[in-house]
Amino acid sequence: LLYRADLPAGHALLLSARSPVGPVVVSPAAQEALAAFARPRPLAGDIPRRLAELGLLIPAGEARPAPCPAPEGDTLTVWLHITSACHLRCAYCYAPHQGRAMDPATGLSALEMAFRTAARHGFRALKLKYAGGEPTLNLPLVRLLHGQAGRLAQRYGLQLRETLLTNGIALDRVLDFAATAGLRLAVSLDPSRRVHDSRRTFPDGSGTFERICRNLERALERGVRPFLSITLCGEEGEEDAEAVALALELDLPFHLNFVRPADGRISPEQIERLIAAVRAAFARIEASPPRRSLLGILDRADFSRPHRYPCAAGRAYLVVDGQGRLSPCQMELAHPAGDLSLEDPLPVLGAAFPNPAVEERAGCVSCPWREACAGGCPWLARMSAGRATAPSPYCPAYRALYPELLRLEGLRLLAQAGT
Repeated sequence: LLYRADLPAGHALLLSARSPVGPVVVSPAAQEALAAFARPRPLAGDIPRRLAELGLLIPAGEARPAPCPAPEGDTLTVWLHITSACHLRCAYCYAPHQGRAMDPATGLSALEMAFRTAARHGFRALKLKYAGGEPTLNLPLVRLLHGQAGRLAQRYGLQLRETLLTNGIALDRVLDFAATAGLRLAVSLDPSRRVHDSRRTFPDGSGTFERICRNLERALERGVRPFLSITLCGEEGEEDAEAVALALELDLPFHLNFVRPADGRISPEQIERLIAAVRAAFARIEASPPRRSLLGILDRADFSRPHRYPCAAGRAYLVVDGQGRLSPCQMELAHPAGDLSLEDPLPVLGAAFPNPAVEERAGCVSCPWREACAGGCPWLARMSAGRATAPSPYCPAYRALYPELLRLEGLRLLAQAGT
C-alpha cells in the first residue's frame, strides 16, 4: 500500500502499487476485510475477492510487477505548429513569434510523415495537435489538414484524435467547424483574472480574460465543450483561482500546468507560491466537486495507473514547425533535430532527447510517488540541473500536493456516491 487517506463516515482512500484502476475508496466493511489479511489466509468471500481484483490483496510472496507503460503507449502524438503568428505576447511562451504560416504543401507532407511513422512503429492511434502561435490565424490550413487526416486514418486503419490549442481570443471563428468535425478545443487560461490580464494582453494593453469567458459561454451554447489549460507560474495573485472556479461553474474539463521557464530556473519562493495557488484551487474544487476524475489534473500527475515515463517525448512524440523541421518536444522548437525528409524520424528524435525511465531518475527509486509523476518533465530537469536524470525542480510541490489531490478525489467519489 502506497498511500491511505481517511475520509468521512469511516471510509478511506487507498492507493496500491498493484491497483489496475488507481486510488480506491473503501467502506468500513472492506477495511475490516482487508485487515483480516494482515497474515496470509485463503481468499474467500465477495469483498476479499473484490479487493484482490483492485490490487489491494495479492498472493503471498508474489513480487511487485514493473510499472505499466504510460496510457499513451499505443498513440503517436504529433504537434503541427501551423503558424508562428499570435494575437498575444505571453511572457512564458516558448514558441517563436515570427509571423510565418505553414504552407499547405508542408502541412500535407507532415501528415503523410505522421501516419507513415505511426504505421511503421505499430501505433494504433494518432493524436494531432494543431498549435502555433495561434492556429485560428491559419484556420484554412486546419480545415485542409483535418479533411486529409480523416482520409489517411481510413487508409492506414488508425484511430484519429485532433485537438486545436488556442488562446481563445478568436474562439467564435472555429466553433461551427469544431462542432461538425469533432475537433477538440484546448483553451489556454491563466489562474486568475488579475494575473491573466497582466500576462495576456492585446497590443493596446487591454486584458483578455473577460473576452475568453464570453467565448467559452458561446462554445457551450453551440454544443462545444473546450478543455481549459491553466498555467501556474508561482506569481502573486494566482491563489485567487478564478479560472478553476470558471471551469467548475461551466462544467469544463481542466488541467493545472506548472510553467516551463526557458532557463529552467525555479526559485523556492515560486514553489511555495505554486503550492499556495494549487491549494486555493483545491479549496474551490472541494466546495464544488466536478463529475470528472481529478487524478490527472495536476501538472505531471497521473494516478490512473503506474507509469515509467512522464511523457512520450523521445519515444512516441514529435513536433513539426512551420518550415517542416522536426523537434522531439515543443520546448525544443529552437533546436530542430531533423526535417520531413527523414524516412523514420522517431529514432533520430529519440537520440536527441533523453527521457529516462523513472528508475533511472535521481532520488526517485525510494519515492512513493514515483509512478505518478515518473520523475517529472525531463526537459526541465535537464535545463535546471544539466541532466535529464536529475530530480524535477517541482518535486517539492509534487510531494506536498499529491496527498491532498488524492484526498480530494476521495471526497469527490464519496459525494458522487451520495455517501
